[in-house]
Amino acid sequence: MGISLTAASLVLISAFLHAGWNLLGKSRTPSPAFFCIATLSVGLLLLPLCFWVLTQADALPRAFWLLLLVSGFFQMIYMGGLALAYQRADIGLVYPIARALPVLLVALATALLGQVLPWLAWLGMLLVTIGCLLVPLVYFRQWHWSVYWRADCAWALVAALGTVGYSLADKGALLFLEEALDGAVTPPMMAYGYLGMQFFVSGLWLLCGCLSRAGRGQLLTSLGDLKLGVLTGLMMGATYGLVLLAMAMTENVSYVVALRQLSIPLGVGFAIWLLGEPAHRPQLLGVGLVCAGLIAVSFR
Repeated sequence: MGISLTAASLVLISAFLHAGWNLLGKSRTPSPAFFCIATLSVGLLLLPLCFWVLTQADALPRAFWLLLLVSGFFQMIYMGGLALAYQRADIGLVYPIARALPVLLVALATALLGQVLPWLAWLGMLLVTIGCLLVPLVYFRQWHWSVYWRADCAWALVAALGTVGYSLADKGALLFLEEALDGAVTPPMMAYGYLGMQFFVSGLWLLCGCLSRAGRGQLLTSLGDLKLGVLTGLMMGATYGLVLLAMAMTENVSYVVALRQLSIPLGVGFAIWLLGEPAHRPQLLGVGLVCAGLIAVSFR
């Protein structure tokens, strides 16, 4: 089974929102504390829905709660890595790496778990990955593995690994939640109820990381920009809520993760247009390969 038109449409809308909140985050000096406020604001907002969804479910297994904790932990890894990478480099470098690598990593993980992908889907994911690795280059002759052995690329890689972790954990947790609910609530209610739980747990993990003196200072600074933090959180919540809903409609999560990468050309385009970041030929070719790979994955 591939991905339905409805699920694909939800993921495409989320891609626009994802590129948007990354621009908002980059417009300030991002920090883990900033994303802590963003995620906690969404978690607190959705807390009543979380409790209501849980009251409609049968007894949830311990594995569900463990996966929820694991998902929140990896979401913390993703947010922290993204913030530290954005402190050191432009969106044009960080965003493609953080978004590209999860495509093949999630595909490999799902394949190891026994799910079969058609060859065209693998080709599409490979094109997406190659394209995203081209985007940070200024000249074609610049390409070398050493280009990516830098602190900003390392933190982008950390963010990518965080994406893989929470994507797989969320898919497993949603399966347990769907079974426990047994149709008692609609898929959107289930998705956003789980989203509230996941963001609340992620915010608590991030808050633990702000207990140091430097972290407390960042938290106070971020509270001074509370409106932007809450707005970013709302966009993040809407973005991932749509993705979770698409996951609930799709058997193989790797299709959803791949299609989400449309946010890469959108993010690069917005960065060039709104932030005045330079555009180079390797970057434009990379964006083209990403689009070609997305078409292969979606229509295989």
